[in-house]
Amino acid sequence: MNKTILLILLITCSFRVFSQTPDCGKFREGKFRIADTRAGVVTIAERKGMYQTESSEALKAVVRFRISWHDNCSYTLRLDKVLRNENRIDFPASLEVKVRITETRDGGYTQATSSSLTNGTYNVAVTKIN
Repeated sequence: MNKTILLILLITCSFRVFSQTPDCGKFREGKFRIADTRAGVVTIAERKGMYQTESSEALKAVVRFRISWHDNCSYTLRLDKVLRNENRIDFPASLEVKVRITETRDGGYTQATSSSLTNGTYNVAVTKIN
């Protein structure tokens, strides 16, 4: 009986050790380089307080999103304001981007991203630049 209880405890502890969530807290604020290889665009994002401002020289656009954190590693961005839009991109007022940080590393992380404009989820590498 004692061996069975001990075995159950060891199995439970090993699941907890191997299924730890990434340390996402250090990425809640700061300046980030988002390399979207699928779209071929590099975006600089500055996240502070309840806003994230994203700028892309390739798109010649700067947009501000409102952040809603769901937990330490996932959040939703909702379009707040288009600050610059030289290419006259159609940013729908209902634009929403869902982000889940799936892996962290020194100086950056990988995020799974989906949006109201695209089908499916794709992974993007993000580097903290300050």
